[in-house]
Amino acid sequence: MHPLVFVGILFGPLVLVVSYLFTAATGPSVPAWADPVGEAIRFYGTALAVIVGPLALHMDRMTLARESNWVPSPLYYLVGIPFLSIPISFIYLVRRLTGA
Repeated sequence: MHPLVFVGILFGPLVLVVSYLFTAATGPSVPAWADPVGEAIRFYGTALAVIVGPLALHMDRMTLARESNWVPSPLYYLVGIPFLSIPISFIYLVRRLTGA
């Protein structure tokens, strides 16, 4: 598996985790810019993840179709849905890396 495909499939979950790292902290010691930055990362990152995740998955499916007998189900394209991308990415990568 190409490393960019790996990162592309995990892009949606990574965006959510990074954005929540910025917005989850509260209190007087948290800089004022952390919340707007987290919201911007979540907004633009989610918009980009809707494109990047399914595109990376499509490239990997085409590679698998040429090289092996396992072609992932089209249901994996649901990786583009923001919160659904977390379990779908995990399931896909486990099946892909274990040679299912």
